[in-house]
Amino acid sequence: MTEQQAKTVALAALMTAGLMIITGCGPVDEPGAVPASGAWAQVADIVAAIPEPNIPDAVFDITKYGAVGDGQTDCYKAFTEAVAACEAADGGRVLVPAGTYLVKGPIHFASNMDLHLADGAHVKFGGKYTDYLPLAMTRWQGTRIYNYSPFIYAYRKHNISLTGSGTLDGQAQDTWSTWTEKEAPDAENALRMNEEGNSVIDRFLGDGHFLRPSMIQFMGCDGVLVDGVTIINSPFWCLHPVFAQRLTIRNVRFDAQNPDNDAIALDSCAVVNIHDVTFANQGAGVAIVSGVGREGRELSRPSRNIYIHDCAFDAEPAVGIAGQIAGGVYNVFVENCQTKNGAGPVLAIAEAAAQDGEVVHTFERGASEPNVPNQAPDVYAGPDVELSEQGGTVTLTGSVDDDGQPSGTLTTTWSVAQGAADGVTIASPASLKTQATFTKPGVYILKLEAGDGAATGFHFLMVKVGEQPDGMEGVSKPIF
Repeated sequence: MTEQQAKTVALAALMTAGLMIITGCGPVDEPGAVPASGAWAQVADIVAAIPEPNIPDAVFDITKYGAVGDGQTDCYKAFTEAVAACEAADGGRVLVPAGTYLVKGPIHFASNMDLHLADGAHVKFGGKYTDYLPLAMTRWQGTRIYNYSPFIYAYRKHNISLTGSGTLDGQAQDTWSTWTEKEAPDAENALRMNEEGNSVIDRFLGDGHFLRPSMIQFMGCDGVLVDGVTIINSPFWCLHPVFAQRLTIRNVRFDAQNPDNDAIALDSCAVVNIHDVTFANQGAGVAIVSGVGREGRELSRPSRNIYIHDCAFDAEPAVGIAGQIAGGVYNVFVENCQTKNGAGPVLAIAEAAAQDGEVVHTFERGASEPNVPNQAPDVYAGPDVELSEQGGTVTLTGSVDDDGQPSGTLTTTWSVAQGAADGVTIASPASLKTQATFTKPGVYILKLEAGDGAATGFHFLMVKVGEQPDGMEGVSKPIF
């Protein structure tokens, strides 16, 4: 999030059913400690959908590959060889023991890999720009380009983790951070290529250009854990997952005071659990984005199904939804978090956000309060489902939190919003809990609508029958 975007963030949360201004911040033992109904019933499904990485037992100690923890010896070759050995063995733990390790170049992940920083480990990245070539596919301020490689980078990997109690140090204050005064022409060029629809393969903006790389980026990855590490002195955004899904970030500490050091930038990410993180950084604590311009609209990759809880923020805004949301932002839950001054909502949404993309179903709470009368019923339709080509029968489980209207007036209806109508049969459309049988491949959107006589609320459920393209290419309606 740029400084200008941060200034435009309105310090008012989107007030929806179940949305509460934080007045206290006691710990939550587990998701759902506060009674869950309506939209908040989704939190348990988000957490349950994220697996712990299953890393093989093999250990690849970087010192066995020539790394020396004296803070002066270049350990890039040792890291590269340890990762290559890990990849050849189909996964394992790349271990960084206690010591200070200078790395003059990026660390690229393999699948099934854990990069583990032991207690006392300090990884310092070198400041020579050309060490971060060749170019890597990335997304810069909402536009896909080829740029300098992020310092830690994974491209389309799965089952990966970055763990331990050590420190990752970008050492960027006197190098990359000086580019803030030079980047404007390249930023404008990137946006121009986005709007003109230029082929991504031709968008080379590395050597000779001045767009700072993110420090840590997981791009197109599935099943990611970041746990325990300290991240300091980043060149640009600190931890930047792009098109990532099933992601957990926990027990991490940020101390990043360079320009645009947004701590976590969730960029078109789905199914995310962030908790027990300490933020002290310049920029947003968590920035939620989903692309910009023509490309962002055409890709239509939202950030969705995000749960942020039990975090401490010394960042402004704490959780921000501002610009770069052309793909939309859906289903954001913020619970039991603290800000430094203890005032105002943690979740801030820019007044102009709706002009950039759709923001639907954002919730914040810290304590239970009665709902405001005459609001629309708060509805959740249950977790998305994937079936084989043969289809099958699934149980539809809805949850509704009404605003105090007499329960006898509440009506519910399941219907097919997208997909072949003759490919699905709903046993009891008027029941919150029922069964649906699918007989044809495709992407189906089911809608659960609840009315209390005064207002109506709704939620969508996606069912994929058979193999579908990556992302959401088969979906023409937003998934709230």
